[in-house]
Amino acid sequence: MSNALSSHGTLIARETAPGVFTTIGELGDITPPPLTRPSTEVTPQNDKIDSYVMGVIKRGEATFPINFIPSGESTHDAVTGILKAYADKSLDGYKITWPDASNTTWIFSGYVANFATAAPAREGAVSADVTLRPSGGHIIDGTAIGV
Repeated sequence: MSNALSSHGTLIARETAPGVFTTIGELGDITPPPLTRPSTEVTPQNDKIDSYVMGVIKRGEATFPINFIPSGESTHDAVTGILKAYADKSLDGYKITWPDASNTTWIFSGYVANFATAAPAREGAVSADVTLRPSGGHIIDGTAIGV
């Protein structure tokens, strides 16, 4: 029997005051920043099998769509929301909370690198695709990685 976890209920929040995270409203599918390490081959001439060393942790961009509400949704707007973070080029804290029994969290700092809106002509909701570019620390369930 599988112990797979339903992804429904995964949340992403932005740090709106020191240590205070506010969940971004109207979230769609969340793609957290992928964690990778480049490898460098270090196989000496006299070995008969390859050997590698691993480089620094690298993170890709986190992405998520929202049902965009330009005004009246403080987590979206240009006054206090992610549009404000984009305009200000602010480096903010973000927290992903997984829907497991212990609500495991990933906390990282990052910039809003992309905010692409869409307004379909005939059907569909006003939306935006948001891209976060991590920069700096990353904490997985209370443990700092990459330090």
